[in-house]
Amino acid sequence: MPRIEFRRLTPDDLQQVFLWLIRPHVARGYATPLNTFMECVAKYGPRTGDDNVVRAFIVSIDGREAGYVQAYDVAAFDDYAGRIQCEPGTVCMDLFLGEESFAFRGLGARVIDAFVKELVLAQPSVLACVAGPGDGNKAAIRAFEKAGFRRWKLLKSDEGEGECVMRRDRDEAGLALAPIDLARDAATCIAFRRDSFHESFGTYEGAEAEMGADGSLYLEELRRRIEQVPEGNSHLWHSGRIIGQTEMRIADSPDAGYVNLFYLVPEWRRKGLGRVLHDHAVAVFSARGMRAIRLSVSGSNERAIAFYRRLGWKRVGFRANKETMEILELAL
Repeated sequence: MPRIEFRRLTPDDLQQVFLWLIRPHVARGYATPLNTFMECVAKYGPRTGDDNVVRAFIVSIDGREAGYVQAYDVAAFDDYAGRIQCEPGTVCMDLFLGEESFAFRGLGARVIDAFVKELVLAQPSVLACVAGPGDGNKAAIRAFEKAGFRRWKLLKSDEGEGECVMRRDRDEAGLALAPIDLARDAATCIAFRRDSFHESFGTYEGAEAEMGADGSLYLEELRRRIEQVPEGNSHLWHSGRIIGQTEMRIADSPDAGYVNLFYLVPEWRRKGLGRVLHDHAVAVFSARGMRAIRLSVSGSNERAIAFYRRLGWKRVGFRANKETMEILELAL
């Protein structure tokens, strides 16, 4: 595990920042290159002061200076705040790894995650962190996704350039995953499964045939899954209320896990919690030494398919009995 550290930017760092900014791999993905060192001093020099709204840092990896990162309260910039329409307590971050020996090795996501945890969300007043890589900067977008960000909004400049605004919310207090208690919560499981059916297919038609008129067929299947993978069949709780559910079993191939359900109640969707359920499945099957996880998703559920593909899932086929269902696989 690399040792990642941050220290405040000083005037002595400005020459190094300038040299990083004019390197091709930084200029392509971070910002318009500065023409002279004096331009760099004019832009970044004020950020060395403690009273500047932009907090700027030098990133070190294993004791070597590697790049630059900054953060600022979005509300301090009226134009940008108006464009992205975010609530108070939202901080924006930007970064680049200036040393090519550290770039394109997956370290960007680690730097982002460490910075958000240690210096952004460490402030109690901050509710969320956003970032705005270029819409075509796939490497940067992937790094932010790996660090727990989700695609939030797409902005277009007057010149037509796209900005993919990504967002990571503060972990919600009171969230907890716990094994499903069927003796107590069977009705909740049935309700969640029925709603999930409707979300997948846009109709309840066929739900009773699959689940049983009273949900009995579904509960029988769920009991078998719980017996097989008890830690994987879980409810997500928030402040004493169940807001999500995961269902898992061993796939037909014994070296692969299978996810039967990821579910969140409607008001908790699009808040980054899909990643919580997903990461739970990864942890469960990784601990069991599986080589991969599989799931099936309706080919018409474009939002779900896009979510899985962003996280690295690949299509490997179709359900034999339901050709409208795509089978996706994630290598562990």
